[in-house]
Amino acid sequence: MGAKPTVLVVAMVVPASTKISWLESFADGLQAACDQLAPGTAVVGGDLASGDQVVISVTVHGSLEGLAPVLRSGAKVGDVVAVCGPLGKAACGLALLQSGNQDLIRSYDDWVNAQLRPEPPISEGVVANEAGATAMLDVSDGLVKDLGRIAKASDVTIEIDRKQLAGYEAMLDLPAQSLGANTFDWVLQGGEDHSLLATFPATANLPRSFKAIGKVVAKSEHGVLLDGQPVADSGWDSITGSNPQS
Repeated sequence: MGAKPTVLVVAMVVPASTKISWLESFADGLQAACDQLAPGTAVVGGDLASGDQVVISVTVHGSLEGLAPVLRSGAKVGDVVAVCGPLGKAACGLALLQSGNQDLIRSYDDWVNAQLRPEPPISEGVVANEAGATAMLDVSDGLVKDLGRIAKASDVTIEIDRKQLAGYEAMLDLPAQSLGANTFDWVLQGGEDHSLLATFPATANLPRSFKAIGKVVAKSEHGVLLDGQPVADSGWDSITGSNPQS
């Protein structure tokens, strides 16, 4: 929503046999991530309970510092659609891990780390808000699915330009060739990059970290179009834990 993170509250359920050293290591790792991704934030409370499975729930509070929150529902016809961060890189890393090919995993560790240790551009959310972003969210479940969420909430249709996605595909070419995979599927449907997806007025100066990939048009039968044609959503559904077309 374009806020600056301030504090975290963490609730955990762990088996009674969990060692204190594991909990301490987890806390250290969480703080290290805060220091790297959002310096100045800290864990200020939470809850701890025992159970059969490990469950960790983190709530982050932030400050808008006088700015208005950027919601999913603010996109307007004529707005530019832009992305900050990679597309498809984490999905590529997941495919490498699932291949079980240790040589490939070691050879493409940068892609693998995009899946295992994502680096969301948190501070750029504030930059986008200051630049006048009208709608925004992070790409967690796939570009098409998350574009569809903005389109639905804003009652518009979003059209993306394949030519503007060529650079994202190019970054995935080498591992894709090794796996016999389709780079464009990763770019459109792969999730967990946690890049920022935002819309801006056509007159706005896009922040340097954002790349335009499309535009907002009047609502039609389909929420998302690719070069004027409907594009199917087969991204990850976190509620059902499945791929809609699998």
